[in-house]
This record gives sequence, structure tokens and C-alpha cells, in this order.
Amino acid sequence: MCFSRPGYLILLWVLIPLSVLVFYGVRRKISLWKKIDATGGVAGILPSMSFRKLLLRRLMLLFSVAMMIVSIAGPQLCSGQKPVRQKGIDVVFMLDISNSMLARDIAPDRLGRAKSELLQISRSLGEGRKALLLFAGAPVVQCPLTSDEEDFETLLDMATPDLISAQGTDYRRAFEMALRLADSGRGASGSETVLVLCSDGEDHGIDLGDIAETMKKQGVYLHVIGLGGVQPVQIPMPGGAKRDQQGRVVLTSFRPELLASLIKSANGKFYYSRPDAPVQEAVAADIADEAATARWIMVPGQRVPIHEETILAALLLFVSGSMMTDVRRPAKQSA
Repeated sequence: MCFSRPGYLILLWVLIPLSVLVFYGVRRKISLWKKIDATGGVAGILPSMSFRKLLLRRLMLLFSVAMMIVSIAGPQLCSGQKPVRQKGIDVVFMLDISNSMLARDIAPDRLGRAKSELLQISRSLGEGRKALLLFAGAPVVQCPLTSDEEDFETLLDMATPDLISAQGTDYRRAFEMALRLADSGRGASGSETVLVLCSDGEDHGIDLGDIAETMKKQGVYLHVIGLGGVQPVQIPMPGGAKRDQQGRVVLTSFRPELLASLIKSANGKFYYSRPDAPVQEAVAADIADEAATARWIMVPGQRVPIHEETILAALLLFVSGSMMTDVRRPAKQSA
């Protein structure tokens, strides 16, 4: 079996906490039943309960949820293999939204400049999908892989530091999520994958050598756009300039050391965005060249969609589980 939208299979993780809640409910129901009728239904106060039916009913409901998630992922019966030429490209835009991106050493500020660059790059790309990952002290997927340009632009415009409470700059977690996001959609599309990182390069001493090796092994292209001036500046906040715990004003400047090391290890490309020298055209051109470097891959020769069957199975399980009772049938008495 294969899937046309395998990225949705990640929703199956929801079944773990859901299973815990379901079995907690089973245990609580049995406990309450025993407290009310300690005779086990012999006295006739409550009907006799069947633990097997109770458990089976809950399992059927859980399986119905699982089957519905599987149907969303586009299940297919796949057989045989055939070579096809890769086409298109998946671009994951990684935007730093830490507080330092609010510095105004470039107009209107670093974040505004970054959003403008990414917007123009996105509009310049042709066939393929785009995703937007925001990060600071933690990453968040603002927009999953999509070919809808309007949705992507709307979500990009909404990007602000307020969306992530954990501040700082954690490149490792951001790259790990970006690679998972890219990998989730690679199987069905057979597209090339590109990561476009836009950041001011705040260095927190993190070694990203293993991340670079992973990108090289997976054939992921890396483009890094650096922003900010080399002279330290303040970080404007609603209550004034940002200060540390000792009350000193925090200064920030463009620090390329970590990004330079990553680019060298991953065979990536670096671009320095300045007000008088935007990099959007150069980045878009390089991505277009990478998209044109298509490769032959093996894909299933035949695909038979079965999402309708899985939806029907999910509905049958749900209806059957809902109609089933937890009561044990009384034993027939011989005359």
C-alpha cells in the first residue's frame, strides 16, 4: 500500500493520547459499576456488564478514527515499478522570528526585509510546492507544503515574534522539523527539496555538522539569506529597548560564523541581503537551476485508489461501535 498524501499520516500520533483517554474511561466505568452494584449484576440492581464488549466497542471506535485518518492520506494499492523523471520542487522557507529580527539596522526592520525577500522568491518560483516554517527558541509549521500561493502569502504576512513564546534561536530544532516536513511530502511528488533559511545568524554555539550531513545524504539543497548590519544595534520592544536580567541593553548584529560553517558542510549557498542589493532574483534563479536538474526515480507502476473503501470501513466501525451495548446477555434458563 502507498499513499498520495503521506504527510497526513502523522495525525496517527493522535491515537496515542486518545487511546489513553479511552482506556482510562473503560477502567473508570468498570470501577463505578462495581461500586454501585457489588453483586456483579446478580441482585438485579444493574444489568450485568461484559468487559469484552466494553473493550471491543472502544477499540472499534478507535479503529474508525484511524481508518478515517488513513483515508485522508489517500491510500492506494500499488504494484510494480517504473522509472519516471523527477519534476517540480518543494521549497521549505525557514524564517527566523526571534526578537533580534525586530532590529531596525535595515528598513523597515530585519523581519520585514526577510518577509519581502521570501515573498518575491516565492512568486518567482514556478511548478512546485512551498511550506513556511517559523522558528525562534522553538519551531512551528506556519504553512504546510502547498501549491496555493495566496494561502502561503497570507500566512507569511502574519509571521511575527508573538507567534512563538520561547525566544532565542534554536537552529537545530528548526532544521530537524524542516527536514521532517520536506520528507513527509517527498514520496508522493518525487520533487527536489530546497531549504531557504532567512536569519540574522545569532550564534549560540550549536554544532550543526550532523544536520549538514543529513542534508547531503538526502540530496536537500540549502540556501541561506543573511540579514542585519555588522554594527551592534538595540532591539526595540513594546516597553523600550530589550534588556537582559541585569538590566543592561541587549545589542545585536549580523553574525555569519555559524551559518558559514553550516553552508560549507552542506555545500549550500549564502546570500547577504542589503537594502541596496536584494537577493531575491539570485536565490530564485539558483533554485530554478536546481529544479531543472531532474533525476530518474522508481515509482509504483500501478496505483488503485481505495480511499472510498477506507471511509466506508471507518463509518461501519463507528456505527457498529456506537450501536453495540456493554450489557452481557442473560444466560438462557433451561425449563
